[in-house]
Amino acid sequence: MIFLAEWEIYGEKYAAQVCKNAKALGSALHELGIEVLCSHKGFTESHTIAVNVAPYGGGAEAANLMEKANMIANKNMLPGDKSSVKPSGIRLGAQEMTRVGMKESEMKEVAALIHRVVVKKENPELVKKDVIALKRNFTKVRYCLHEGEEGYAYHKLV
Repeated sequence: MIFLAEWEIYGEKYAAQVCKNAKALGSALHELGIEVLCSHKGFTESHTIAVNVAPYGGGAEAANLMEKANMIANKNMLPGDKSSVKPSGIRLGAQEMTRVGMKESEMKEVAALIHRVVVKKENPELVKKDVIALKRNFTKVRYCLHEGEEGYAYHKLV
């Protein structure tokens, strides 16, 4: 029931920031020359964006490279795709980044990291170091009753 109490108190503010972050991430990727669907509509009205990475090896390859660099993305079919195994897109969400306090300015940094590994094909292990450095400043949970607690600590169950 804690979740419902948190949602009642923080839900609207959290959802609004998630949408702002998703839009900012879409815009930042677009500015780097990566096709983000629905640019004419502000990229999204929710927590996710759809990104066409076909020119860079497709969704499966992009998601795999990103995972090696400590970033998670889902391969995702885009309009016109015929194969769910080798789709042309990826789907990115802003929920977790928002939950730990990232805002629009950090979405530019995240976009740059994605660009480095997906487009420039930099070694994911090198990009991973910069992902870890960025994430190091964002470990405390926001938008909750226990605001500021470490979000990635193991909690002892009683």
